[in-house]
Amino acid sequence: MALLAVTVISFIYYLLNAYYSTYYRKGETISNVNPDEATIVMPVYNEDVEIFRQAIVSLALQGSKFIVVGDSSLEPYKTITEQNGGRFIYLSQRGGKKNALVQGIKHVSTKYVMFVDSDTIIPADTLKSMLSYFSNGIAGVGVNIHIKNDGTNISYASEFIERLTEMISKSMSRHGNVYVLDGRCAMYITDVVKPFMVSDEFLNKKIFGKKVVLGDDMQLTSFLIKNKYKMIKDYDITVETEPQKGTRKFLNQQIRWSRRGWYFFFKNLSDGTTKNGGKFYAFEMFYIYLIPIIGFILFLFRGMFILRFLGHIDYLSVSSVNYLIMAHLLHLHSHDILGSLINGIMYTLGAIGDSIFVGAIMIRIPKNRIRTLAYGAMGLGVLFFVNLYGLFTFWKQSKWLTR
Repeated sequence: MALLAVTVISFIYYLLNAYYSTYYRKGETISNVNPDEATIVMPVYNEDVEIFRQAIVSLALQGSKFIVVGDSSLEPYKTITEQNGGRFIYLSQRGGKKNALVQGIKHVSTKYVMFVDSDTIIPADTLKSMLSYFSNGIAGVGVNIHIKNDGTNISYASEFIERLTEMISKSMSRHGNVYVLDGRCAMYITDVVKPFMVSDEFLNKKIFGKKVVLGDDMQLTSFLIKNKYKMIKDYDITVETEPQKGTRKFLNQQIRWSRRGWYFFFKNLSDGTTKNGGKFYAFEMFYIYLIPIIGFILFLFRGMFILRFLGHIDYLSVSSVNYLIMAHLLHLHSHDILGSLINGIMYTLGAIGDSIFVGAIMIRIPKNRIRTLAYGAMGLGVLFFVNLYGLFTFWKQSKWLTR
């Protein structure tokens, strides 16, 4: 019965996320917003100059002040920033992205602060649109992320993962919270996040007495949920960011995200943050972080079923394994009517749930759907093992890995 329960829970998860994301209701917005109430902060470290130039031009179009913090990177970033009307702060010693954000927010006096990565291009109306969502207890606003297609396998896989993330985030936004406000572009109420960001807890996080590098975005998201603030994503805005250059950097990025995710899963569960996020948030978190275990069980069980059905392996060996599972784990015999009925229910629900879930992702991919799906499937396979690895090494991250 355990596998049947897992299948039913998975089916509910797929169905709810597909429904809530497809019939997403936009949050309440305000019409009169003032760009002067926000300051944009962008950290930069050895960014591709042309990409950085495009990112800066996109900031200059927002109509607000913006600050670039050079994390041991001076020229040509300083010149490009000042030519476009921005302020440049130079840090002679490299301290990492979080330190750059902290140094930047110290110079922010406006009501809102917006963080943007140095390889992210934002549309001209991004800031105004995000400002319009700050009502009814909203303390943080994110946007939709699009991975630039440079023709590489990594860009296709990354885009599929982003569309999967979009679907889950839309479902969670409908219930007043999100999994994470992606650090590539997010806006906050300054007075809410600034005291936390300039604290030792944010900049010098330790696990088992060892300083670790954790994502600023997940730390801020966890902080807001713990203090019962609401967050939402502005899906009217899609920003474009660069894919990782090469398989190794892609893997390092996913390892970093996995370790970060596991740490905050355990931390949020232990300190009540998960409870503060609400029932749907808790359901999403439990399912997301049980995927490696659940997926492994379902993969083995479905694999044996398919191989037996197709007759590709010796019947006796499959019978023995099947008997072991059905008789000793499910307390059934392989030829029982009840056992056959449970098998039928499991695979019917699995097939329907998978189809609905994948279909909901595919409608968010406007072109190159087959290629994106193919590389996305491979990417998810990689993520499966990366998540398992991240579970057993979540305390080990002492550097950024992708820089």
